[in-house]
Amino acid sequence: MGASSQISYLHLSQNLLSPRQETLIEWIKTLNLHPLIVNYFEDGLEACRVCELLILSVHQTQANNQWIEKAIKLTKKIDDATSSTDHQCRMIREELSAFSQQMNPFCLVSKEKFHDVCQAFAMLLQKLKAMHKKTMRRAKLKRIAMSMGLMGCTLGLHKKRTKPVQGNPKMTRQEAFGVQFDVAAKGHFTLINYLATMSIVAGSLYDEVEHMKERANMCVRSGKSDTIKEVVKRFDQRNTYFLEKLEELENLACLCLRDINASRRSIMKEIMVPQQGR
Repeated sequence: MGASSQISYLHLSQNLLSPRQETLIEWIKTLNLHPLIVNYFEDGLEACRVCELLILSVHQTQANNQWIEKAIKLTKKIDDATSSTDHQCRMIREELSAFSQQMNPFCLVSKEKFHDVCQAFAMLLQKLKAMHKKTMRRAKLKRIAMSMGLMGCTLGLHKKRTKPVQGNPKMTRQEAFGVQFDVAAKGHFTLINYLATMSIVAGSLYDEVEHMKERANMCVRSGKSDTIKEVVKRFDQRNTYFLEKLEELENLACLCLRDINASRRSIMKEIMVPQQGR
């Protein structure tokens, strides 16, 4: 991948997040958000960074694969000719050698990294679900107490009258907070599923690239034309599938970014409602 291409894909986590991270940081300071909601936004940023690395890995792998495709074209020319020459075989070996010397781009996001991220996200998901249940249970008790005229007495709740949320008079502020936890939990659940799927695809592509590098390096060491032809032929047979898997992973990363932003915007919408009702 050229320098200009790399620059265009750098810092997706800063440029594509909505709301932008610097804006969110200011809101966190002024809106007094619950720590779990802050953690949710931080996890979203981490997931965005993972997607950024995966997209970079895909594009770098596509760039590296050009050496394989050149080797395929050169091999087909040899097959069409009456006989191969040492010069032609040397050209193919040079392409394979260049490919085999490249770092596997998918080592940027290791299986261990995926595992750690998914574990951390799963823990937060459980906390969000538990807090949602706890908050809605409290809100329900308050409504019962209000309807019985016992607010803050028998049930030991706050004596201050619960105000409805501006813009939604049927929802109390406590219930609005419960909705925040619910929206965050649902968004996190979707995010975990994306990460799990991307982990499988990225792991498969990592193994595929490693196998290709080993086969290419074997050709370079061997130097035998028959071995080179056979290996490159197998590369040709799997090239379409390989490129499709790369595209699949990039699409997953882009969809994940889209849903991260959709969830962040939904959360901010729910957060701003009770703020307006103060």
